[in-house]
Amino acid sequence: MASSSLNSSVEEVSRIARVRPAVLDDVLKGETRVTARWTHGAFEAVVKPMQEHVLSATYAGSGKAASVIDGRRKEAEARGHTVTYLPRGYEGEFICTPNTTSNIYLGHQRLVYCADSLAEGRAFELVDCIHAQDDPLFMIMQVIADEADSPGTHSRLLLEQAIDLLCIQLLRTHSTLAKPLASGPRGLEPWQVKRVANYMRENLAQDISLQELANTIGISRFHFCTAFKRSTGESPHAYLTRMRMEVACALLKSTPLLIGDIALAVGYSAVASFSTAFRKQTGVAPRQYRSGCN
Repeated sequence: MASSSLNSSVEEVSRIARVRPAVLDDVLKGETRVTARWTHGAFEAVVKPMQEHVLSATYAGSGKAASVIDGRRKEAEARGHTVTYLPRGYEGEFICTPNTTSNIYLGHQRLVYCADSLAEGRAFELVDCIHAQDDPLFMIMQVIADEADSPGTHSRLLLEQAIDLLCIQLLRTHSTLAKPLASGPRGLEPWQVKRVANYMRENLAQDISLQELANTIGISRFHFCTAFKRSTGESPHAYLTRMRMEVACALLKSTPLLIGDIALAVGYSAVASFSTAFRKQTGVAPRQYRSGCN
């Protein structure tokens, strides 16, 4: 996803916590970063979508913490020995009490690589959680934090192996692989559809792949296609084409731009391809549509 659409997890966590986490200089495989233990005060902020999956282990804390996405509120006691997980692309309000924590900023490709063998071709999505009691996941994060606090011999090797274990436990306990939906496949959440639509709109002039769209909400490409159609009634390609033609209609109606320039603005390098798609969508050629508007 374009950097203009997703934000650096390191910078975003620093912004909302008003203190910079103790991030290690080393960047692990799959653009994954880890922090040593660090302490922050209470905060309440709107989290902007982040590039990585963000995990937090809480070592000491009190009070209640909460997350809010599309009006859906999750709340939990901010206890020690708990784990909080925010998926890549999460956008919503987050309320946190003062605590001591450590973070993993997990690169999406690192997670996908681990999922390839664990999922065995099945579609999956990750489920956010706040101060969840997951002892194995917490222990793995604790090992990583210990190493980040005081790096030892072959530190990077230990961290890489621990991240693989973390991915496996995350998928086993905080994804739809762990809790299959009894009602069968489901669609995307409203915030996920909004995130994908915004990405389409922001990159309308570019060649957008299915993998890019799936990456915006951190799910597999195969699951994305089915879930997107279930939520919108259209395939991603049809939805994107309709959006492009709607923008093209607005430009034809309200600007003097040449048809070739409009074609480029909505992602078509050839006027002929644009005209064919436009006629299929509206029933008339671009030039006829413009004439009818005047």
